[in-house]
Amino acid sequence: MTRSRFRFTAVLAGLAALIAAGPSTAAVKRMVTYDSASPEARRLTGAGLTFVFTRSLLRQRVLAVRATAVAVGVIPEPLRDADTVRTLDSLMGEDAGTGTLYVIDPDKAEGKVMVQAFCPGATRGWLAISPIAHNRDLRVHAFGADAAGQTRLCAVMDFAWRGEWRMPNPNTSDVTARVMAPDYLKKPGS
Repeated sequence: MTRSRFRFTAVLAGLAALIAAGPSTAAVKRMVTYDSASPEARRLTGAGLTFVFTRSLLRQRVLAVRATAVAVGVIPEPLRDADTVRTLDSLMGEDAGTGTLYVIDPDKAEGKVMVQAFCPGATRGWLAISPIAHNRDLRVHAFGADAAGQTRLCAVMDFAWRGEWRMPNPNTSDVTARVMAPDYLKKPGS
């Protein structure tokens, strides 16, 4: 067997092992906090944002976004509508294609409050969240659409890395709900 054929076979065997491992390479839930760095971020989020997310071998998914200083947050869903993705991407200018797009469901958690906070007058909202990486700044674009369906870019917010937090029971299925609960922060003496 030639050396290049041996390498190719080794690479294929490695890929097969990763695929077969399946659940052992499953994404682990993590929680990170970013401080508001731009005036727009301070105006709209106060102290900053906290994210619960998963990262697997090939992708990252935000599971929850919460205002760091107050008990308000959303459970965003990945945006799958290709027409809306194109529309929002075109509104991002030079940042087009740099973030993952999420829908803010106004009927889940405090979705309606967050849509109004990021984009006053909007009835629907979306976020484009740049990749979350240890000790790297983050950019979030907020979009909204009014009752007539007019979509607009409402804010571009920059955040500075603050830190990663230990997840409460990180691999349980209800961790997002627990992080979103108003009593997540421990009270003195508890």
